Parts: sequence; structure tokens; C-alpha cells
Amino acid sequence: MNNSKYHADKNRRKLDIRGRMCPMTFVYTKLALEELEPGDVIEVVLDFRPALRNIPDSCVRQNLAEVLEIREGQSNEPEWTLILKKI
Repeated sequence: MNNSKYHADKNRRKLDIRGRMCPMTFVYTKLALEELEPGDVIEVVLDFRPALRNIPDSCVRQNLAEVLEIREGQSNEPEWTLILKKI
């Protein structure tokens, strides 16, 4: 994936799309999900508030993933983590 940080190992998958805006936030998320097997979980770290709604809505609409959790970051900067499970 170009210009995004994607980390995958046996126990954890993580996509860092901080600094990206919609619609690219979903594009990067969709590409990462396509590399996963059904049931795999990915953490998507983002800092663009509209993506908190757009990514989950698009994942459900396209039957790609379900949202397991949304976490707010601990820093002073806006940051969230979406926990998604591939369908």
C-alpha cells in the first residue's frame, strides 16, 4: 500500500492512515481488508473525524467488515482507532 503504514503479523494487523482524508481513508482500509481472511481483525488508526463515520458505513454497505470497537486516542491530538473484523 502506497503512503500508508501497514503492519501485519500472525497475531495483529494494523493500518495507520493518519494524515489521510476521505475518500482515501476508506480506499486504504478496503485494500488492507482485501488482504485479510474472513474473521481477521485489523486496527485502523486515523485522525480525520469524518472517517469515523465513513469507513464503518462503507464497510457495512459493501459487506466487507463489521466494527467491533471505536477507541479514542490518549493524546491531545485528535486520533481514533477503529477495530474491524473482516466478513
